[in-house]
Amino acid sequence: MPNLKASVAPLRRETLKNGVYQQLRDLILQGGLVAGESMTVASLADAFGVSPMPVREALTRLSAAEAVTVISGRTVGVPPLRREHLDDLRKVRLELEPVAAEWAVENRDSKFVEELRQRLSRLVASEAAGNSKLYIKENYGFHMCLYLQSQSPTMVMIIETLWLQVSPYLHLLRESRNYELSNYFHRQIFDAVAEGDKSDLRTAIQNDIDRAYEALILEHDVLSGCPKAVNDDKKTIRRRGYEQAPKVDPANVKPIGRLRRRSAFGPRAD
Repeated sequence: MPNLKASVAPLRRETLKNGVYQQLRDLILQGGLVAGESMTVASLADAFGVSPMPVREALTRLSAAEAVTVISGRTVGVPPLRREHLDDLRKVRLELEPVAAEWAVENRDSKFVEELRQRLSRLVASEAAGNSKLYIKENYGFHMCLYLQSQSPTMVMIIETLWLQVSPYLHLLRESRNYELSNYFHRQIFDAVAEGDKSDLRTAIQNDIDRAYEALILEHDVLSGCPKAVNDDKKTIRRRGYEQAPKVDPANVKPIGRLRRRSAFGPRAD
């Protein structure tokens, strides 16, 4: 069970209506809830310093979004990893997230590009430190910084719902070295945004989504004991997933701070 008191803040009476939901939502999106962990209504109410009623209401909303599921009685947790659900999430994310990113490019300015650069730096540092929860938090922050620049609240709301469903499983990707691979794509995403290259941006986001999906499918196969996985151990399966994924040569990734930039976001100055 996660350390809830260290992850959430007690709420005042006037903030009860949405406060519990918002903090639980952020807890999930930022890596605070891991697949396999569970929470009770009582523990959540105690952490927030509220009665069980607003907690139940928040969990009902999160359950409707398929972010949590009832395990038994008053205990909730992350829904089991299901292949058909991963397939569906992948297809929808591939349709929506590249579009939101392209809209962000249309609205970009130097302040936004600098914020995205700083978020990428923190994301790279969290992966190097081997801190899974921090990596997932920074990964969410990097992507949402990009999608918020689309200036489409409706698009962002839909994407956040998708991330609520996938974020708890991202902890499973650490041993597959997907975090390292994903950061290669994150560097490409930043390069494309800074240079205003929508085509490269779309490709990088699609690759990021697809490689994470493939690694999660391998984890699903291991956990479900599928015939292809039963004769191998987890480490071999995970390593195979990384080795079979298309490589991004770090030598071809432009270092942060040495990017080719467009002059005033106009024609490229090579």
